Amino acid sequence: MLKLVLLGIISGFIGLKNYMFLLCTALKSVVIVFHPQENCKEEDECSAALCYEKSKTAECPVCSNAFHPEIIEFHAASCGLRTSDDDGHESSDPISPFQSSEDILNWIGYQVDETNTFSICVSRTDLYNRGMQQWQRQKKTSPKCRLKVTFFAEAGIDTGALTKEFLTEMLVEIEKRLFVEGPDKKGKNPIYCLNSLDCNYIRTAGEVMAASLAQGGPCPNFLREWCFKYLCSGDSDSIQVSASDVTDLELSQLIVKINSASDDNISDLIGDIVTCGYTGIVSVDKRESIIRAVILHSTMRLIPMLDQLRKGLQLYELPKIMKIHQDLCQPLFVTGEDNKVDAVFILENSRPVFSEIGSAKHRMETNIMNFFQDYLQEIEDSEQDGPSNNNIAPESLTVGRIMQWLTGQGHKPLLPSEKKDFVINVKFHHDCDTQHTVCFPIVSACSRTITFPSAHLKTFSEFKNVMTLAICHGQTFDRV
Repeated sequence: MLKLVLLGIISGFIGLKNYMFLLCTALKSVVIVFHPQENCKEEDECSAALCYEKSKTAECPVCSNAFHPEIIEFHAASCGLRTSDDDGHESSDPISPFQSSEDILNWIGYQVDETNTFSICVSRTDLYNRGMQQWQRQKKTSPKCRLKVTFFAEAGIDTGALTKEFLTEMLVEIEKRLFVEGPDKKGKNPIYCLNSLDCNYIRTAGEVMAASLAQGGPCPNFLREWCFKYLCSGDSDSIQVSASDVTDLELSQLIVKINSASDDNISDLIGDIVTCGYTGIVSVDKRESIIRAVILHSTMRLIPMLDQLRKGLQLYELPKIMKIHQDLCQPLFVTGEDNKVDAVFILENSRPVFSEIGSAKHRMETNIMNFFQDYLQEIEDSEQDGPSNNNIAPESLTVGRIMQWLTGQGHKPLLPSEKKDFVINVKFHHDCDTQHTVCFPIVSACSRTITFPSAHLKTFSEFKNVMTLAICHGQTFDRV
């Protein structure tokens, strides 16, 4: 009876996240689970069940599932917003509310405050510095609110595409300016830069990363594994690092010199070794201890940067979730499988609107789609082989960049709902004046639509020239 009354009260507030958090805070201190189907008169069964549940789990009053006390508040924040196929079926086994990385992203998305906006107005020129400054200066609302981006002198209205483009560009610059990769290409460490630390740029970078995960931007999956594990735990004592985790060029070279040093010349490295905090005897016999000191010096001096990054991620309370679900969160932050956008992905998700089959227009439209495929594949090959003399495309032009130009995002959709609805509409304009010197494609990133001017794309050479000019010089939103 008590359970039914409790569920009746909560049903009126099922959409209110704040109420659920308060309710679950109370449940963390009073943990009693009711099992109406069990015979509580049997002392041995009742005693064992209560002992286990009190010490290990707490019951969600909405779905009746049992959870670890540390994660029930996160589950309850979104439990009322989800539908379940198992309504009416109770389980006394402790389960996790997150079964995949997509569940983590769904939960983060639920934390966005839709009642207000976090407005950013910037220029595309020097986007990183201007974006950081404006992000920090905005005091009226929190970056936990729905992000709304405006670019100077552009007519575009942000319905999601501008936000994704801003987050994509910011993460690219954050990765480039605040992190450095090692020779093994297995992720990046923060750059040892006290100026960025003093300006709180690293904390702001953490907030941008969290907002990107919550609001449809790309994942910041460029960190080294040891950095991610520290962000999860905040405990440097449990972190395991090796020589491959040293990404500082000078210190990497120092390790190489120590490995190749002999008794005759290792004394030449004493100054550099002592600078790394090694205070023992400098000799070949102590080589492993010396190298270990260099490794720890290189990585542990980055802890203040990671601490500030962790504070930024607390915008959506991510460190708590990361600590409990390291395996599910790791793909969101750590370099893993190559999931970059390629030519096949764009073409598979393209939906061209063709004219009647057999008509002259249909033949022209088919040729344009063939040109589009050849163009994407040529750029994809240049990414893998490096720039060549035969490649007219600038070095910065990639397949991901083209998709960002088309849709506002340069990454593959992450959530199932986004994947299902992700379509690039392709249209053809046949009424363009052929007397024009050139006519460029028209792109609507919000509706993910591109319209090709068929009269100016009769050969692959024309197509390649027009597309390259359009992508490189047509980033602004000049039409509404």
